[in-house]
Amino acid sequence: MNMMNTTNHETYYSLSKHPFVKEVFKKGMEIHKEIVKPGGFKIDTKYKRDPTEEEFYCMQIGFYMAHLLTVLQQMEHTILYMSNFSPTDSMKKAGVNRSTHLLWSVENYIVRTQSVYDRLLILVDRLFHIQNQPNRISHESIVTNTHISRTAIPDTLKPVKSAVRRYYHDRNTIIHEASYLNEELRRIEAYAILSSNPDYDEAYVKGLKEDLRWSVRDFIRNRKREYSRINRNVCVSLGNLFYKMHPIFTKKYGELCAK
Repeated sequence: MNMMNTTNHETYYSLSKHPFVKEVFKKGMEIHKEIVKPGGFKIDTKYKRDPTEEEFYCMQIGFYMAHLLTVLQQMEHTILYMSNFSPTDSMKKAGVNRSTHLLWSVENYIVRTQSVYDRLLILVDRLFHIQNQPNRISHESIVTNTHISRTAIPDTLKPVKSAVRRYYHDRNTIIHEASYLNEELRRIEAYAILSSNPDYDEAYVKGLKEDLRWSVRDFIRNRKREYSRINRNVCVSLGNLFYKMHPIFTKKYGELCAK
């Protein structure tokens, strides 16, 4: 099997067509048909029989790979959500405006930049069939594991970690302490509040709305450029990593089948 890296996987869609992804999902679907009882898509899956060790291994890889790819898709979708804002009357009554919508979009993106690496580490753990509890898996526990450290995986993880490093501390602040603090967003928030004040005269409000429009345009343009670059770097780095992971999966799956 040719495992050479011949393609730059620059988007979620192209990464979903990666040979490693396709093989895992193909095997997973075959196993699903073999051991899962009919009954549609259910979270609480009912099995005809318990999976064998190699079936369980493949299903685990497929599960965590799917959830990793979902985060990548959400990161790409953030750019679209941020660019499009059409509030309904009920949203307006609830206080949703351009600034709150942008803050929600930005914070969600920042959180997902770290989720993508967290889920990747779990996938690597499952690839080597280590089976640590997800909440006990960290970068250090993965790269120092004796089974993993002697492979190319730790070095190939570095570009993925580097691609999302910028928002590591911001993510922790958002999750544990306070909202994302940004001067541009604060200025947009001020324009949004002031331009909705019914006590101001029409000419002044018109000027505020124009300032708001230009501030939002500049903010979105800059963030789209930045997020697109991060998304591309993550996907390319993951594509290269998947080429290293693919033969490890093939070997481990074969070993489990031979037991």
